[in-house]
Amino acid sequence: MPSWTPGSYLMREYARHIRSFKVHNPSGQFINYQQIKKGVWEVTWEKNDHELTFTVEYEVYCHEMTVRTPHVDESHAYLHLPALLMGVVDESIEKPTLKLNFPPLWEKVTTGLKDVSPTREEFLYQAENYDELIDCPVEIGCHETDGFNFQGVDFYLAFRGENLPHGRNIKNDMKKIVETVCNFVGEIPFERYTFITHFIPGQYGGLEHANSTVLIFSGNKLAKNEDYFLWLSLVAHELFHAWNVKRIRPKELGPFDYLNEGYTRMLWLAEGLTSLMDNLFVLRSGLLGETEYLNIIKKDLNSYLFNPGRKFHSLEDSSFNAWVKLYRPDENTKNSSISYYLKGGIVFFCLNTLLVESGKKIDDLISLLWKSYKNRPDQGLEAAEVYQMVEDLAGRKTREKFELMISTTEEIDLEDYHKKAGLEFEWEYPEGGHLGVCAQFDGTRVFVQSVDLDGPAYSGGLNAGDEIIAINGMRFLKEHFEQITDSLIPDNAYDFTISRLNRLGHTKVLAGKRPRLLKNIKIVDQKKFDQTLK
Repeated sequence: MPSWTPGSYLMREYARHIRSFKVHNPSGQFINYQQIKKGVWEVTWEKNDHELTFTVEYEVYCHEMTVRTPHVDESHAYLHLPALLMGVVDESIEKPTLKLNFPPLWEKVTTGLKDVSPTREEFLYQAENYDELIDCPVEIGCHETDGFNFQGVDFYLAFRGENLPHGRNIKNDMKKIVETVCNFVGEIPFERYTFITHFIPGQYGGLEHANSTVLIFSGNKLAKNEDYFLWLSLVAHELFHAWNVKRIRPKELGPFDYLNEGYTRMLWLAEGLTSLMDNLFVLRSGLLGETEYLNIIKKDLNSYLFNPGRKFHSLEDSSFNAWVKLYRPDENTKNSSISYYLKGGIVFFCLNTLLVESGKKIDDLISLLWKSYKNRPDQGLEAAEVYQMVEDLAGRKTREKFELMISTTEEIDLEDYHKKAGLEFEWEYPEGGHLGVCAQFDGTRVFVQSVDLDGPAYSGGLNAGDEIIAINGMRFLKEHFEQITDSLIPDNAYDFTISRLNRLGHTKVLAGKRPRLLKNIKIVDQKKFDQTLK
């Protein structure tokens, strides 16, 4: 049983949900077996056994609704197959067939697998091999379905969950995204493509597959423009992964070792490049205006600048440590690492401005990446090959600048790179004091969720998990939080009464000045902006 899912770099140990494991031959006689590793069972053959056919039966607990875990209840079944279907160690499985049995009131099956059912009374699906089999999620139930055709390829849509009224034409907008992405690359590498969407309040995410994707989004947020643009970006992001990651990929990402971590230092290519392109695709489709696009860039840049971890982890380090950092965040993550999604997208933005100066564009780099994949579809890329492509397009100096942004923690002159794209930063210097702390609340009680590295709270000795009882002797509750923190004066010391592990204590915190904030990004050279991004 796989321990992880390609595209989601965390050991999820799917075997922990297995129960009632048994093995028997065609006559119903039980065959001996032994679990020898966390996800591996060994079947024992007797010397006098001539029958080499046997059946393995097991049950799987399915009660986590995410894009990378299966969920089954009385209304539907979402089958994330790496968590359900076992492979055979050191053996290939050719032409595996999946047979589905489900309640008769469930009307629909949506999957990227090939339907080989001989009659309408059976539900049989087939893949070329085990890798393809578990790369095709399945949704069964009474979900809404739709679709469209583009350039002879069928795109299937499946929607499950409730939405508040939003006035959007989701199907048409998804079609525009599909047209934009497919026309951009110029070649569609799949015979059909399936979007499976779960609308669930408070959730967000997506997972790419070779001919499909699973999306999860809050259905009560589609009416607000900012949230809807996030939805469209998610659609574009996961769709583009069908080219970048599922085909163009770091060499370590396939063939997969499903039992052990697949370490790579190149997730900046897999996710960083995709994080640049997703919003660009929405912009180029006409569904996102320039102002809205710049607001997204501004938000990302502020997140990056307020993340002290960028000083400690390069993009290569962040990628390699995804297994223990990005997918296992804690209160200190932002102080020790940087997201290869976030910084990766910013770095590829900067690279694009350098390419444009040389008369090229990020489009040309992706064209070279796709050509490399076509020439060697069974091999992935090494970083040196990507760097060489950049050098071939824009020269040695551009390669060196790009490589430096990938492999080091050296600060990037973000303002200068955005000037190259015809953009200008407007900074804001907020008034008032600053603690450098994020709070969380339990009823009216206030707790420290995290502290910023080298910030006032950090220097004053506040720790994550501390309950703030009072400041300067005044009771500190949720209702007082904004009022009191807004009244802090820089360079003044404040006495914090705290409870740490149920023990009362005191510490003094010297309030600092609020850090500058990127308030606005505006276009000052429309021609440069269009050349760079459109």
